[in-house]
Formats: sequence, structure tokens, C-alpha cells
Amino acid sequence: MKKAGVNPFDPQSDIRYAALRDMRAEGPVHEIVGGRRIVVSQRAVADGLSSVESFVGSFGNTGDAAEEDTVMAAIPEPRHGKIRKLMNSALGYHHASQIEPFVRDYSAERLEESLAFATRDGQVEIMESYARRIPSAVIAKVLGIPDDRTDDFARWSDEILSAMGVDDEAKLPIGMLHPEFGAYLKEQISIRVDADEPPDDMITRLLKAEVEGERLSQRAVLTQTIFLIIAGNETTRNLIGNLIYRLAEDSSLYQQIRDDRALIPTLIEESLRIDSPVQLLARTCTEDVEIDGVLIKKGERLLHSIASANRDESVYPDADRFRLDRPRSRDHVAFGAGPHICPGAFLARMEAQVAVETLLDRVAKLELAPGYGFDPNPVFWAFGPQTLHLTLTRA
Repeated sequence: MKKAGVNPFDPQSDIRYAALRDMRAEGPVHEIVGGRRIVVSQRAVADGLSSVESFVGSFGNTGDAAEEDTVMAAIPEPRHGKIRKLMNSALGYHHASQIEPFVRDYSAERLEESLAFATRDGQVEIMESYARRIPSAVIAKVLGIPDDRTDDFARWSDEILSAMGVDDEAKLPIGMLHPEFGAYLKEQISIRVDADEPPDDMITRLLKAEVEGERLSQRAVLTQTIFLIIAGNETTRNLIGNLIYRLAEDSSLYQQIRDDRALIPTLIEESLRIDSPVQLLARTCTEDVEIDGVLIKKGERLLHSIASANRDESVYPDADRFRLDRPRSRDHVAFGAGPHICPGAFLARMEAQVAVETLLDRVAKLELAPGYGFDPNPVFWAFGPQTLHLTLTRA
């Protein structure tokens, strides 16, 4: 079925969500502008993302690029699973939980700076001073990058995503999209290659690990390192920003969380569902397959709408309402579904939990600054505030 005039990249979220709601009412899969199809039902999105043997690729990669230029999310099985294990060694619960004290100290320092430099009436732009900086510092810690460049990571990530635009197929490999970014990481890789005793960090693990008896090339390590930095920055920044926006928009919600911190995990899950930081995932079908009763032909390019799946009325009662009493709060697809679910999910949740707890410790009241209107992130597949002006009252 063709849905003329519907644009899943519409920057206005209300328009986007309304269009997706209409599409869900008519069927799980629709043809859109450009000859592609978009998957909108929760079941179809979960089926498609879980069918890792039948779909491959990502935004910017239709599945036919050289492996050393292919980000981990787009590498087909069985190679994907073997490379994924390297990521899990640094992003999974065991390792990520060990850096939580660093995240707490860093978050407290950044929020204190924000409060100290707030204007006389308590106003502060919280994304630049707080929400953007936490993920940059954390992913740098995981990778073993010196902390004097962490602020650059957010900027470089934004510039790469801007260079990619809304095209579904990148013009250049990700490692070549930003010369300054690429040069800096190549230097970091070379330092570890030349060192007699390189540091025990993610970059070193990628360089030393063997996949099917072979080590990854330095170019492949560069590709995966850039991927980790962009993924770790963009998605977690949006998650933290969305959480703060919701709390600032509704003073009763903020007070409820202050009164009962046990609600924070549910707060995070409901934010992930209703304000999905990643709105779309792209995949190429490698064989004829059926998802939610719809036949997808080999070679078709699909956009899986995470935003639509997480607001599917057939799965979530009051789907467009933010609820802290929602049962089975983790039953969403914000981090994907199936074997390829985001390996950084635990790390993102932990950063979000710490960011909210740090606010509760130091801020008695937060409100949207007078005149502020939601300023959306311009990245077409993401959702979150680009800037967020608040009025803060110190606890």
C-alpha cells in the first residue's frame, strides 16, 4: 500500500506521529517516497529486527560495502556476532558497571559547573553544559581516549551525521567523512600499535582480537571506533535530554521522582518508549521473508520505524501518554530487538540513571525557561532536544 505524501523524516514530531498512527490503522508496512517501504507496527518492526539472517545493513550502508568500511550494526551474520562479542566485552554489564563511579563524579562536576554559571535568574542551557558532555566522556573512558578531547567527540559526531544528511546510502565510508576526526583516531590507533604495552581499552581489544583466525585491519578498527563514538554520543545524549525535558515540562512529575527515586528506572523506560532516541533503522532484505503477514522481497530496502512501533495502540494502552504505571515497562523496541539489540543498552541506561539522580541531588526545582519551545535535534533518524533552556533552583 502506498501512502502518498507521508514523510517519516518530518522534523515536526506531532506531524510525524500522527502520520504513523494513520498508517498503523491501515496496515503494518507501507510504501513511501523514494520507492522504499516503512514498517510501522510493533510486531512487524520486532519481526524484522529479529530476523538477522534475512536483513542486513544500516543507514549509509545497504549491505554491499567492504567489511572494513561497514559499522558493526550492518555486518551480516555470522561475522556480526563474532565482532559483536568484542563490543560486549567493553559495553556489557560487567565492564560498564565498573565505570559508574566515574560517571557519577563527572556528572556531579558538570552539573555544579552549570549551576555556578547559571544566569542571575537561574537559567542555563542544559544540553551543552550537561547532557551532551556525559556520553562523550563515558565513551572516551571506554575507548581509552584522553579526556582533553571528549568535548570534540560530540561536535565531530554531529558534523559526521550532518554530512550524511538524509541519504540512505553514504557517499564515502564513515572513516573518511570527517578528516579531523579520522586523523585523530588514526593517531590513537597507531599509538597502541607501536606500544610495547598498550593500554587495556576498547581500541586495543579491537586491534588484538582475532575473528575467524584473523585480526581486524586498522581501517576496520577505525570504522568501529567511530561507530561507537557516534552511537554512544547521539543516542544517550537524546535520552538524557528527553528525560530532562519531560521533568522540566511537568513539575509534578519531577516532584514525584524526587519523592520516590525507585521510579527512575520506569521513568527511563517510558522515555525510551514514547520519546525513542532512535526513530528509524534501515535494513536491506537478503531473502524473501514475511513479517507480520507482509511479504518482503529480496533486495527491498526497509525503514523500521522504532517511533511508530513504540506507540502502537494494539500493544500499549494510552500509547501517546507518558505513564509511570505502565506494566512491563521494558517491553519496547527502543534499543532494537532480537540478537542484534543494542550492545550499549546497559551503559545508556546507567548514564541516564546517574544523570537524573545527579539532578535530584542538586536541583530542588527545574522548569522550562520562559519562551522556550522544543528545539528538535536535526538528525533525521533521532529524537531529542538540540538545546534545552531551563530555570533551575538549587537544592
